[in-house]
Amino acid sequence: MSSQMYDAFQGPAQNRASQQHDSVLRGIVAGFIPLVLLLVVAAITILLTALARQLLASSGFFAQQQASVIVLVVGLLVALVVYIIAIVRTLRKITSWQRNSMINQARSALIALGVTALVVLLPVILAVVLPQNPAP
Repeated sequence: MSSQMYDAFQGPAQNRASQQHDSVLRGIVAGFIPLVLLLVVAAITILLTALARQLLASSGFFAQQQASVIVLVVGLLVALVVYIIAIVRTLRKITSWQRNSMINQARSALIALGVTALVVLLPVILAVVLPQNPAP
């Protein structure tokens, strides 16, 4: 009888802990979705650039260069639009989680979004901090 009471007592506590762990994991995944989408669009852009260079290999260097620039600019614009849309949708989801008292899930998603912003801005920060030319 005491073991049944112990199992009944421990069951909901363990269930709540696993639900909190799942909600934190769900929040982290939701926070990293914009970064994953950005990486997918960047990979597709690089593949399309290589394909454009191969298709225009016989046309000469300047045709290859123009095609590469066009593909990269279009890819950059698509990546920017996809990233902004993903950020807005994620922030709306976080707002709804906060309104529904899913604080741990919202907090973990915001932390993941912060890490995503840091990863995106890291090349810019490194370009500013590191010297461009070697010192004499």
